[in-house]
Amino acid sequence: MPAWFSGRMMADDWRFGLLLSTGQVMLIQRIEAVHLSPHGVVLMDVDMLREAEGFAAPGGVLVAPTGRVRATVNLAHIVAAFEVADAPGAPDEDTGY
Repeated sequence: MPAWFSGRMMADDWRFGLLLSTGQVMLIQRIEAVHLSPHGVVLMDVDMLREAEGFAAPGGVLVAPTGRVRATVNLAHIVAAFEVADAPGAPDEDTGY
């Protein structure tokens, strides 16, 4: 994961998707902390989203199953990280489309 993107995900409350090695997309709103174990395993504490709000992915979508949104993810299982649209069908702020 690019360092600039993880820094952004730690600074912003936004909708981000983590594509996992299982094909599922975990929806998060923020990275709270990153931990490096003595054995080189990188773990990220994240705040998951509570709802998918119209987002769909072929492999399925993971959201917080309860009101407690904190989760820990092994970085080795993340294939890609990306921003998720703020609201499906909403106009883009820059273009108005």
